[in-house]
Amino acid sequence: MKRMFGACWRLLLALTLVFTATAATAPGMAQAVDYPGGKRIYAVSIGGFHPDSTGKQSFARLAMYYFNGNGTVTESFWFWDWGTGYPHANIKPTSAGCVGKACEIHTSGGFQAGAPTKSLNGTYTNNGTEVVITWDGGQTETWNVGKPTAKLSSIGLASSSYGANIGQGYGSNAPHDTFVPLNKVPRHKYLGRQNSITYVVKTGKIETGTKASIMDLTSTAWKQCNGDCLSAGLPVGSPDACTACKPGETRAIRYYLASEGGRKNYYEHHCTCLRQGGSDCYAGGSHVKPQLQVIDDDGVLHGWVGVEASNREAKRGTLSMHWHVDV
Repeated sequence: MKRMFGACWRLLLALTLVFTATAATAPGMAQAVDYPGGKRIYAVSIGGFHPDSTGKQSFARLAMYYFNGNGTVTESFWFWDWGTGYPHANIKPTSAGCVGKACEIHTSGGFQAGAPTKSLNGTYTNNGTEVVITWDGGQTETWNVGKPTAKLSSIGLASSSYGANIGQGYGSNAPHDTFVPLNKVPRHKYLGRQNSITYVVKTGKIETGTKASIMDLTSTAWKQCNGDCLSAGLPVGSPDACTACKPGETRAIRYYLASEGGRKNYYEHHCTCLRQGGSDCYAGGSHVKPQLQVIDDDGVLHGWVGVEASNREAKRGTLSMHWHVDV
């Protein structure tokens, strides 16, 4: 009797172990996975920039990544590609209080209020220094994880399976709807990089490249126009800027940084010599740069990730992605 009881007990134990192992590895069963750098929500700029001769399509994407801690991840994003034209869109804030007239401020078509976002779902693995995301369609991204501060983490794109070759994101555990109003933005120098594809008017060629980039808000020329807009008129900082100005014309740039609330910000600039008829306003091919605020655990703003989608016509203008931070 004891032998029979012992055999039954061993069989029950073996079956329990089998069922436990099966449950732990069953397809679709989500497992606990640490957040990258201990942070759940990331503002991300990602793109693929390729010479047209390669036949690869260049694109830029601005996104929020939500890591769920159970091995799943969701992305909400805006998307632009080089082979499509995106006419500029007007936003609600104007330059009232900054220049002589209340000029329209613009953003890239598809980023204005009410424009739909796209989404992706997937899974991720995290070994502490590297995060691998597999989206439901099978596309993968590998990111290196950094720690700029105790309250802010970073991810930098190492590789992808679908043509993305540059990406940068910053994450924290602040709620996704946390943001800093423009009158509270720290007037710092925000440093970073830009990768781009550009149609060069003078040569008629399409060029790709990368360079250091900066958003410098330290100048006293920056003024609070109204509750939703900052603006400055600044001299050019590079010999390559505003080369379309005629001899004798002042080479200066008008900048706008606007908000309609939330993490979305609208960054726009143009050469003042291109305004027609003495108007304070400009409706031409300005540089329009959708941006998302980089926010740490305490709700402090440390800069932006963004894209430039100034390609109002297919394969004309500039398409780029960038980041500007003070950490």
